[in-house]
Amino acid sequence: MNKKLKVLHVLPTLKKDGAEVQLANVLQEIKNTDIDVFTFDIYENGDSIKSMLKNNNLYFKNSIFYLKNIIDKNEYDIVHSHLPKADLIVGLLRLFNEKFKHIVSVHAKYGSRKSESKLKYVFSNFFWKKTLNRSSGVISISESIKDWLVEEKDIDNNLIKTIYYGVKIKDREQKVKNKNIIGMAARILPWKGFDKVLETAHYLKNENIDFTLKLAGSDDIGYLNNLKKISKELNIDDNVEFFDHFSDIDKFFDQIDLFLFLSESEGFGLVVLEAIENNVAVICSNISPLNEFVSNKFNSLVNRENPEQIAILIKSYFDNNCEILKKAQNIQKEYISKNFSIENSAYRLENFYSNTFNV
Repeated sequence: MNKKLKVLHVLPTLKKDGAEVQLANVLQEIKNTDIDVFTFDIYENGDSIKSMLKNNNLYFKNSIFYLKNIIDKNEYDIVHSHLPKADLIVGLLRLFNEKFKHIVSVHAKYGSRKSESKLKYVFSNFFWKKTLNRSSGVISISESIKDWLVEEKDIDNNLIKTIYYGVKIKDREQKVKNKNIIGMAARILPWKGFDKVLETAHYLKNENIDFTLKLAGSDDIGYLNNLKKISKELNIDDNVEFFDHFSDIDKFFDQIDLFLFLSESEGFGLVVLEAIENNVAVICSNISPLNEFVSNKFNSLVNRENPEQIAILIKSYFDNNCEILKKAQNIQKEYISKNFSIENSAYRLENFYSNTFNV
Protein backbone atom coordinates (compact mmCIF):
# COMPACT_ATOMS: atom_id res chain seq x y z
CA MET A 1 0.00 0.00 0.00
CA ASN A 2 1.31 3.44 -0.90
CA LYS A 3 1.99 5.68 2.07
CA LYS A 4 -0.04 8.84 2.49
CA LEU A 5 1.52 12.01 1.18
CA LYS A 6 2.46 14.62 3.78
CA VAL A 7 1.43 18.14 2.81
CA LEU A 8 1.88 21.48 4.58
CA HIS A 9 -0.36 24.41 3.63
CA VAL A 10 1.16 27.84 4.25
CA LEU A 11 -1.08 30.92 4.60
CA PRO A 12 -0.23 34.51 5.54
CA THR A 13 -3.25 34.67 7.87
CA LEU A 14 -6.23 32.65 9.08
CA LYS A 15 -8.56 35.64 8.66
CA LYS A 16 -11.91 34.29 7.47
CA ASP A 17 -11.86 35.39 3.85
CA GLY A 18 -12.78 33.57 0.63
CA ALA A 19 -9.50 31.73 0.00
CA GLU A 20 -9.08 30.75 3.66
CA VAL A 21 -12.65 29.48 4.07
CA GLN A 22 -12.44 27.50 0.84
CA LEU A 23 -9.20 25.84 1.96
CA ALA A 24 -10.65 24.93 5.36
CA ASN A 25 -13.72 23.38 3.71
CA VAL A 26 -11.64 21.40 1.21
CA LEU A 27 -9.36 20.06 3.95
CA GLN A 28 -12.39 18.64 5.76
CA GLU A 29 -13.13 16.50 2.69
CA ILE A 30 -9.61 15.13 2.10
CA LYS A 31 -9.20 11.59 3.42
CA ASN A 32 -6.06 10.13 1.83
CA THR A 33 -3.45 12.81 2.54
CA ASP A 34 -1.88 13.89 5.83
CA ILE A 35 -2.24 17.66 5.95
CA ASP A 36 -0.83 20.28 8.33
CA VAL A 37 -1.33 24.04 8.24
CA PHE A 38 1.11 26.87 8.98
CA THR A 39 0.23 30.55 9.27
CA PHE A 40 2.12 33.71 10.20
CA ASP A 41 -1.03 35.22 11.73
CA ILE A 42 -3.64 33.10 13.50
CA TYR A 43 -6.00 36.10 13.65
CA GLU A 44 -7.15 35.00 17.07
CA ASN A 45 -8.82 38.29 18.02
CA GLY A 46 -10.91 38.46 14.84
CA ASP A 47 -13.03 36.26 12.59
CA SER A 48 -10.69 33.31 12.04
CA ILE A 49 -10.88 29.88 10.39
CA LYS A 50 -8.92 28.37 13.28
CA SER A 51 -11.98 26.48 14.59
CA MET A 52 -12.43 24.88 11.15
CA LEU A 53 -8.98 23.25 11.30
CA LYS A 54 -9.52 20.95 14.30
CA ASN A 55 -8.57 17.87 12.28
CA ASN A 56 -5.23 19.32 11.16
CA ASN A 57 -1.99 20.05 12.98
CA LEU A 58 -1.76 23.83 13.12
CA TYR A 59 1.51 25.75 13.44
CA PHE A 60 1.62 29.51 13.82
CA LYS A 61 4.37 32.03 14.39
CA ASN A 62 5.43 35.19 12.57
CA SER A 63 8.84 33.75 11.75
CA ILE A 64 10.35 32.45 8.51
CA PHE A 65 12.93 30.54 10.53
CA TYR A 66 10.21 28.73 12.48
CA LEU A 67 8.52 27.76 9.21
CA LYS A 68 11.85 26.46 7.89
CA ASN A 69 12.31 24.33 11.00
CA ILE A 70 8.78 22.91 10.68
CA ILE A 71 9.39 21.96 7.04
CA ASP A 72 12.80 20.40 7.76
CA LYS A 73 11.60 18.52 10.84
CA ASN A 74 8.45 17.03 9.32
CA GLU A 75 9.95 16.20 5.92
CA TYR A 76 6.85 17.13 3.93
CA ASP A 77 6.43 15.73 0.45
CA ILE A 78 4.66 18.90 -0.69
CA VAL A 79 4.46 22.45 0.67
CA HIS A 80 1.41 24.23 -0.73
CA SER A 81 1.39 28.03 -0.49
CA HIS A 82 -1.52 30.44 -0.79
CA LEU A 83 -1.32 34.17 -1.67
CA PRO A 84 1.84 36.02 -2.77
CA LYS A 85 3.47 36.52 0.64
CA ALA A 86 3.41 32.79 1.36
CA ASP A 87 4.38 31.94 -2.24
CA LEU A 88 7.52 34.08 -2.07
CA ILE A 89 8.58 32.80 1.35
CA VAL A 90 8.12 29.12 0.50
CA GLY A 91 9.87 29.71 -2.83
CA LEU A 92 12.81 31.24 -0.98
CA LEU A 93 13.01 28.33 1.47
CA ARG A 94 13.00 25.83 -1.38
CA LEU A 95 16.25 27.35 -2.64
CA PHE A 96 17.84 25.81 0.48
CA ASN A 97 15.80 22.61 0.60
CA GLU A 98 14.71 20.94 -2.61
CA LYS A 99 13.49 17.78 -0.91
CA PHE A 100 9.89 19.01 -0.96
CA LYS A 101 7.80 19.94 -3.97
CA HIS A 102 6.29 23.42 -3.96
CA ILE A 103 2.70 23.92 -5.17
CA VAL A 104 1.21 27.40 -5.51
CA SER A 105 -2.50 28.29 -5.50
CA VAL A 106 -3.39 31.54 -7.26
CA HIS A 107 -6.66 32.94 -5.90
CA ALA A 108 -6.90 36.24 -7.79
CA LYS A 109 -5.39 38.38 -10.53
CA TYR A 110 -3.23 40.21 -8.03
CA GLY A 111 -2.83 43.93 -8.69
CA SER A 112 -4.95 43.90 -11.85
CA ARG A 113 -8.08 45.75 -10.69
CA LYS A 114 -8.52 49.34 -11.88
CA SER A 115 -9.12 50.72 -8.37
CA GLU A 116 -6.39 48.65 -6.72
CA SER A 117 -2.97 50.05 -5.84
CA LYS A 118 -0.28 48.54 -8.07
CA LEU A 119 2.66 49.77 -5.98
CA LYS A 120 2.71 46.86 -3.54
CA TYR A 121 3.20 44.42 -6.43
CA VAL A 122 5.91 46.31 -8.34
CA PHE A 123 8.88 44.93 -6.38
CA SER A 124 7.49 41.46 -5.72
CA ASN A 125 6.09 40.78 -9.20
CA PHE A 126 9.40 39.71 -10.79
CA PHE A 127 10.27 37.34 -7.95
CA TRP A 128 6.71 35.99 -7.74
CA LYS A 129 6.77 35.00 -11.41
CA LYS A 130 10.15 33.33 -10.91
CA THR A 131 8.75 31.45 -7.91
CA LEU A 132 5.78 30.12 -9.89
CA ASN A 133 7.91 28.98 -12.82
CA ARG A 134 10.30 27.21 -10.42
CA SER A 135 7.44 25.48 -8.60
CA SER A 136 6.29 21.91 -9.14
CA GLY A 137 2.78 23.01 -10.01
CA VAL A 138 0.36 25.92 -10.02
CA ILE A 139 -3.36 25.74 -9.21
CA SER A 140 -5.61 28.43 -10.67
CA ILE A 141 -9.11 28.70 -9.24
CA SER A 142 -10.65 29.60 -12.61
CA GLU A 143 -9.88 29.48 -16.32
CA SER A 144 -9.81 33.26 -16.24
CA ILE A 145 -6.89 33.25 -13.81
CA LYS A 146 -5.13 30.54 -15.80
CA ASP A 147 -5.31 32.69 -18.95
CA TRP A 148 -4.02 35.70 -16.99
CA LEU A 149 -1.07 33.70 -15.65
CA VAL A 150 -0.08 32.45 -19.09
CA GLU A 151 -0.76 35.55 -21.18
CA GLU A 152 0.22 38.36 -18.80
CA LYS A 153 2.59 36.75 -16.30
CA ASP A 154 4.41 34.35 -18.65
CA ILE A 155 3.85 31.33 -16.43
CA ASP A 156 4.48 27.97 -18.08
CA ASN A 157 1.08 26.65 -19.18
CA ASN A 158 2.20 23.06 -18.51
CA LEU A 159 2.55 23.83 -14.79
CA ILE A 160 -1.03 25.08 -14.37
CA LYS A 161 -4.14 23.13 -13.45
CA THR A 162 -7.55 24.74 -12.89
CA ILE A 163 -9.30 23.45 -9.79
CA TYR A 164 -12.49 25.35 -9.12
CA TYR A 165 -13.75 26.36 -5.71
CA GLY A 166 -16.61 24.22 -4.48
CA VAL A 167 -19.44 24.28 -1.95
CA LYS A 168 -21.19 21.69 0.15
CA ILE A 169 -24.40 20.92 -1.71
CA LYS A 170 -27.38 20.68 0.62
CA ASP A 171 -31.04 19.87 0.05
CA ARG A 172 -32.86 23.13 0.73
CA GLU A 173 -36.43 24.26 0.37
CA GLN A 174 -37.22 26.89 -2.21
CA LYS A 175 -37.52 30.04 -0.13
CA VAL A 176 -38.70 32.91 -2.30
CA LYS A 177 -40.59 35.15 0.12
CA ASN A 178 -42.17 37.29 -2.65
CA LYS A 179 -41.10 40.41 -0.77
CA ASN A 180 -38.70 41.65 -3.47
CA ILE A 181 -35.69 41.58 -1.17
CA ILE A 182 -32.41 42.04 -3.04
CA GLY A 183 -29.05 41.40 -1.40
CA MET A 184 -25.35 41.76 -2.01
CA ALA A 185 -22.50 40.64 0.26
CA ALA A 186 -18.77 41.21 -0.23
CA ARG A 187 -15.91 43.17 1.24
CA ILE A 188 -16.88 46.82 0.86
CA LEU A 189 -14.34 47.85 -1.76
CA PRO A 190 -14.68 50.09 -4.85
CA TRP A 191 -14.31 47.33 -7.46
CA LYS A 192 -16.92 45.06 -5.88
CA GLY A 193 -19.74 46.98 -7.56
CA PHE A 194 -21.78 48.25 -4.61
CA ASP A 195 -22.13 51.59 -6.42
CA LYS A 196 -23.58 49.82 -9.47
CA VAL A 197 -26.05 47.98 -7.25
CA LEU A 198 -27.17 51.30 -5.74
CA GLU A 199 -27.60 52.80 -9.22
CA THR A 200 -29.73 49.78 -10.18
CA ALA A 201 -31.84 50.35 -7.07
CA HIS A 202 -32.37 53.95 -8.15
CA TYR A 203 -33.86 52.78 -11.47
CA LEU A 204 -35.97 50.18 -9.67
CA LYS A 205 -37.45 52.94 -7.55
CA ASN A 206 -38.16 54.95 -10.70
CA GLU A 207 -40.10 51.91 -11.96
CA ASN A 208 -42.22 52.11 -8.79
CA ILE A 209 -41.05 48.68 -7.66
CA ASP A 210 -41.56 48.02 -3.95
CA PHE A 211 -38.24 46.49 -2.84
CA THR A 212 -35.64 46.32 -0.09
CA LEU A 213 -31.90 46.26 -0.75
CA LYS A 214 -29.64 44.65 1.87
CA LEU A 215 -25.89 45.26 1.58
CA ALA A 216 -23.42 43.39 3.81
CA GLY A 217 -19.66 43.26 4.19
CA SER A 218 -16.60 44.31 6.17
CA ASP A 219 -15.60 47.93 5.64
CA ASP A 220 -11.84 47.37 5.27
CA ILE A 221 -10.89 50.80 3.89
CA GLY A 222 -13.73 53.08 4.99
CA TYR A 223 -15.61 52.94 1.68
CA LEU A 224 -18.96 52.43 3.45
CA ASN A 225 -19.39 56.19 3.99
CA ASN A 226 -19.14 56.70 0.23
CA LEU A 227 -21.94 54.19 -0.33
CA LYS A 228 -24.19 55.82 2.26
CA LYS A 229 -23.61 59.18 0.55
CA ILE A 230 -24.48 57.69 -2.85
CA SER A 231 -27.62 56.14 -1.37
CA LYS A 232 -28.82 59.54 -0.15
CA GLU A 233 -27.92 61.28 -3.40
CA LEU A 234 -29.96 58.71 -5.35
CA ASN A 235 -32.87 59.12 -2.91
CA ILE A 236 -32.99 55.40 -2.12
CA ASP A 237 -31.77 55.45 1.50
CA ASP A 238 -35.26 54.42 2.69
CA ASN A 239 -34.93 51.23 0.61
CA VAL A 240 -31.36 50.34 1.63
CA GLU A 241 -30.12 48.54 4.74
CA PHE A 242 -26.40 48.18 5.54
CA PHE A 243 -25.01 45.26 7.55
CA ASP A 244 -21.59 44.23 8.82
CA HIS A 245 -19.87 41.07 7.61
CA PHE A 246 -21.91 37.91 8.26
CA SER A 247 -19.69 35.22 9.80
CA ASP A 248 -22.43 32.73 8.83
CA ILE A 249 -23.32 33.79 5.29
CA ASP A 250 -26.28 31.38 5.19
CA LYS A 251 -28.08 33.70 7.62
CA PHE A 252 -27.77 36.53 5.12
CA PHE A 253 -29.02 34.45 2.22
CA ASP A 254 -32.01 33.39 4.30
CA GLN A 255 -33.15 37.04 4.32
CA ILE A 256 -33.13 37.70 0.57
CA ASP A 257 -34.90 36.62 -2.63
CA LEU A 258 -32.33 37.70 -5.21
CA PHE A 259 -28.54 38.12 -5.05
CA LEU A 260 -27.26 40.99 -7.21
CA PHE A 261 -23.49 40.98 -7.73
CA LEU A 262 -22.03 43.59 -10.10
CA SER A 263 -18.32 43.19 -9.44
CA GLU A 264 -15.70 44.56 -11.82
CA SER A 265 -13.28 41.67 -11.32
CA GLU A 266 -13.14 38.40 -9.38
CA GLY A 267 -10.65 35.61 -8.85
CA PHE A 268 -13.60 33.27 -8.54
CA GLY A 269 -16.60 34.82 -6.79
CA LEU A 270 -17.21 32.24 -4.08
CA VAL A 271 -20.05 34.26 -2.51
CA VAL A 272 -22.01 33.94 -5.78
CA LEU A 273 -21.57 30.17 -5.71
CA GLU A 274 -22.70 30.15 -2.08
CA ALA A 275 -25.80 32.17 -2.93
CA ILE A 276 -26.83 29.71 -5.63
CA GLU A 277 -26.25 26.77 -3.28
CA ASN A 278 -28.56 28.50 -0.80
CA ASN A 279 -31.35 28.47 -3.41
CA VAL A 280 -31.05 32.21 -4.04
CA ALA A 281 -31.28 33.23 -7.68
CA VAL A 282 -28.33 35.30 -8.93
CA ILE A 283 -27.99 38.17 -11.37
CA CYS A 284 -24.33 39.11 -11.82
CA SER A 285 -21.71 40.73 -14.04
CA ASN A 286 -21.00 38.88 -17.25
CA ILE A 287 -17.32 38.47 -16.46
CA SER A 288 -15.04 35.50 -16.23
CA PRO A 289 -14.99 33.56 -13.95
CA LEU A 290 -18.60 34.26 -12.87
CA ASN A 291 -19.80 33.18 -16.29
CA GLU A 292 -17.95 29.90 -15.82
CA PHE A 293 -20.48 28.72 -13.23
CA VAL A 294 -23.58 30.96 -13.39
CA SER A 295 -26.19 29.76 -15.88
CA ASN A 296 -27.36 32.46 -18.28
CA LYS A 297 -30.63 30.71 -19.08
CA PHE A 298 -32.71 33.72 -17.97
CA ASN A 299 -30.24 36.49 -18.94
CA SER A 300 -28.71 36.34 -15.47
CA LEU A 301 -25.32 37.53 -16.77
CA VAL A 302 -25.46 41.29 -17.32
CA ASN A 303 -23.46 44.33 -18.38
CA ARG A 304 -22.65 46.05 -15.08
CA GLU A 305 -22.35 49.40 -16.87
CA ASN A 306 -26.08 49.42 -17.71
CA PRO A 307 -27.94 49.56 -14.37
CA GLU A 308 -31.15 50.76 -16.04
CA GLN A 309 -31.40 47.56 -18.09
CA ILE A 310 -30.50 45.50 -15.02
CA ALA A 311 -33.41 47.11 -13.15
CA ILE A 312 -35.77 46.15 -15.97
CA LEU A 313 -34.48 42.56 -15.79
CA ILE A 314 -35.00 42.43 -12.03
CA LYS A 315 -38.55 43.70 -12.47
CA SER A 316 -39.23 40.81 -14.85
CA TYR A 317 -37.88 38.37 -12.24
CA PHE A 318 -40.31 39.75 -9.65
CA ASP A 319 -43.35 39.82 -11.96
CA ASN A 320 -46.05 37.11 -12.00
CA ASN A 321 -45.45 35.84 -8.49
CA CYS A 322 -41.66 35.62 -9.13
CA GLU A 323 -42.12 33.01 -11.86
CA ILE A 324 -38.81 33.70 -13.66
CA LEU A 325 -36.96 34.12 -10.37
CA LYS A 326 -37.99 30.62 -9.28
CA LYS A 327 -37.01 29.06 -12.61
CA ALA A 328 -33.60 30.77 -12.55
CA GLN A 329 -33.08 29.60 -9.00
CA ASN A 330 -33.71 25.96 -9.90
CA ILE A 331 -31.56 25.90 -13.04
CA GLN A 332 -28.63 27.68 -11.40
CA LYS A 333 -28.70 25.28 -8.43
CA GLU A 334 -28.91 22.22 -10.67
CA TYR A 335 -25.84 23.32 -12.63
CA ILE A 336 -23.57 23.98 -9.66
CA SER A 337 -24.73 20.79 -7.93
CA LYS A 338 -23.36 18.75 -10.84
CA ASN A 339 -20.12 20.64 -11.32
CA PHE A 340 -19.03 22.64 -8.27
CA SER A 341 -19.34 20.49 -5.15
CA ILE A 342 -16.68 20.71 -2.44
CA GLU A 343 -16.19 16.94 -2.75
CA ASN A 344 -15.24 17.38 -6.38
CA SER A 345 -12.73 20.10 -5.49
CA ALA A 346 -11.11 17.88 -2.84
CA TYR A 347 -10.93 14.91 -5.21
CA ARG A 348 -9.24 16.95 -7.92
CA LEU A 349 -6.78 18.44 -5.42
CA GLU A 350 -5.70 15.02 -4.12
CA ASN A 351 -5.23 13.82 -7.69
CA PHE A 352 -3.08 16.86 -8.40
CA TYR A 353 -0.93 16.10 -5.37
CA SER A 354 -0.49 12.49 -6.46
CA ASN A 355 0.34 13.36 -10.05
CA THR A 356 2.74 16.14 -9.04
CA PHE A 357 4.57 13.98 -6.51
CA ASN A 358 4.98 11.08 -8.93
CA VAL A 359 6.37 13.16 -11.80
